[in-house]
Amino acid sequence: MNFHRASHLNHQDVRITELTVHSYEMGKYLAEVDFDGRKGFIVDDNNKPRQFPSIDALKDALHSCTVHKAYLVHQSAYDEMCGGSEKVDNTLKVPLVL
Repeated sequence: MNFHRASHLNHQDVRITELTVHSYEMGKYLAEVDFDGRKGFIVDDNNKPRQFPSIDALKDALHSCTVHKAYLVHQSAYDEMCGGSEKVDNTLKVPLVL
């Protein structure tokens, strides 16, 4: 499994093909980066996925590099509605401007 560190990505010569920000648990965000053909999450010093408290905190962590495409992804926990169809994909993917 690939992973990236923000300190390794945050340089002017780094070009990130796609950044996917996963939103979960009320104000916690994980960042998945496609850089140099390797897709993986940004991790902390203990190789655990790094949690960002806001989109702005993530922007600050990657302020020097270039991001070509960015998306915010959220999956709702409310995927079953009374009378609705069984288990549908309710993923919301919204473009972000960094």
